[in-house]
Formats: sequence, structure tokens, C-alpha cells
Amino acid sequence: MPIRRQKKRKTEVKDVMPTLEEQKNQIVQWWQHIKENLTLYAIGIGFVVFCVIVGSAYGAYRSSKNRDVMTKFARAMLEEKLSSRAEMLKPLLDVNSSITPQILYIYGETVFALGKFDEAETVWKKLIEKYSVSEWAPNAMEGLAYIEELRKNYDKAEKMYREITEKWPNSFIAKRQFFNIGRVLEAKNDLAMAIEAYRKQKDAFPESKVSEKANQALEKLKSEHPELFPEEKSEKVEAEGESHLSSQQSDGEVQSTQSAGEGESTPTETSEGENNATAKDIPQSNAPQPAESVQQEGQDLNTGNPLEEKSQPSSSESSNAN
Repeated sequence: MPIRRQKKRKTEVKDVMPTLEEQKNQIVQWWQHIKENLTLYAIGIGFVVFCVIVGSAYGAYRSSKNRDVMTKFARAMLEEKLSSRAEMLKPLLDVNSSITPQILYIYGETVFALGKFDEAETVWKKLIEKYSVSEWAPNAMEGLAYIEELRKNYDKAEKMYREITEKWPNSFIAKRQFFNIGRVLEAKNDLAMAIEAYRKQKDAFPESKVSEKANQALEKLKSEHPELFPEEKSEKVEAEGESHLSSQQSDGEVQSTQSAGEGESTPTETSEGENNATAKDIPQSNAPQPAESVQQEGQDLNTGNPLEEKSQPSSSESSNAN
């Protein structure tokens, strides 16, 4: 006989969710546990409250401290005398605040302007070591690289400028490093690589002041070393050739226009020449003389008046006259 399989019973919500009676039992058990461990629960609640109070107090303290540091920093920045500004900023260097990286950089910049390169170097290195993710870290690295450039450590300066583009590629400072690299390469007399760096600067940050400086540096190198710009020289020659060709074409058009104008403006002279040639070609025997022509027409040669008809004298009249 075939074995009959039993139908599976469907799972219902009441099978999964606890019943009301079970929930009541759990609450009673939990309350009973609190009564039995009342001291432990009291300590736990007290610790949580204490942490909240301490955290709130510390936040208020940090906020008050930040406001105090910001106030002092703002007063120092209003000081025009660099030495006085440096004295006002120095006590803030070791204060842990949200603007400490900015204070470190500004202080290094101030003492750098005062000619204290070693002190500026120390402060900027501290900034990079402690706050490498700060937005002021690439500025500090650029300052350190410039110090090495002033010391004529060009290889080290170039390496540090390139490091800025590698570590902080999305920073604003990274956009102007190709100009600094080009300047160092030019100081090393590596002019070909300097030209390449200046061109990269123009492409990396167009329509900016640093791009204008890069263009000025390229123009200076072009005037001093035109042999380093062969492609621009060939383009210039091609442009001059095209200009010369177009000028020749325009001159030819002007000449053709003038020739056409002369041909149209001298038809009378041509016809006169043709008439003269025709008159000369007539044989002399067939060409009447002017006097003969006038006389033949019955006009006086001198006055042009008609000649009076005079009858020939008869022989009797001529004898009387005699």
C-alpha cells in the first residue's frame, strides 16, 4: 500500500509571536531582576548621567577655548608690524584648537618674512607632521620647498614641489606647482624641461595669475633661446609664407583689375589710332589736299567764305583797260 504523507501544518502568526501571558511573565521577571540588583542598576544609570554631564561640560569648554583662541588670532592678524604679530601668535602655537594648523602656517609665514628661515622651517615641519590632512599642510610644504630653493638646493626643492602634486593633488596649492617646478628647472639650466613645466602650468590652471607668469617665462625663454621653440618657428614661417602668397594674389588681382580698367577706358584713343592708320594707308594720289578740297567746294581758303563768281574779262574790256 502506498504511504500517505501527512499534510504540513501552516505556520501562523500566533505560533511565532509570544502570547500576552508570556509577555507579562517576561516583564515580571525583568522587574524582579532589578529589585534583586538595585545597586548595580543605580551605578550604571549614574555612570551614564555622569558621562553626559562631562561630555557637555567638555564641549562647552572646547567651544569657549576655541572662541578665545580665535579672538586672539584675529587680534594678531590685525597687527601690521610683523614682529609684533609674531609675538602675539607664538603663545597660540601649542594650543590644541580647530585653527591650530592655520596658526602654525601663519606664524611660519610671518617669521619667514622677517628673515628667520630656520624658525619658519621648524614650525612648518611641525604642521606637516601633526596635521598632514589639514588644508594648510600643502602650503607648509610649499614654504619648505621655497626655503630649499633659496638655499640653491634645487634638486631637493624640485622633489618637494612634486611631492605636493602627489600627496595633495586636489588642493588649490597643487594647481600652481608646475610653475615652481619650471622655475627650479630653469635655475638648473634644464631649459627644455622648464619649458615643458611652464606649458603644463598653462594647461593645469588657465586664465589665472600663475598661468600669466608661466606665459611670461615662456616668452622670455623664447626671446633668449629661439632654437628651443622649433615648432613655433616653423609655424611662423608657414604663416609668413601664407601671408606672402595672399599678398601676391591680392596684388595680381589689383593689377588685373587695373589692366581691365585701362582697356575699357581707352576706346577713343584706339579708334583715333585706327583712323590715323586708315588715313595714312590711303594713297597720296587719292587723299585730297586741304586747299584743293576747299577750293573744290567753292570756299575761300583763308576766310572759308564762298568764292565770288567772276567772269573772265572779254577781249574788248581788256583792250580798254590797256
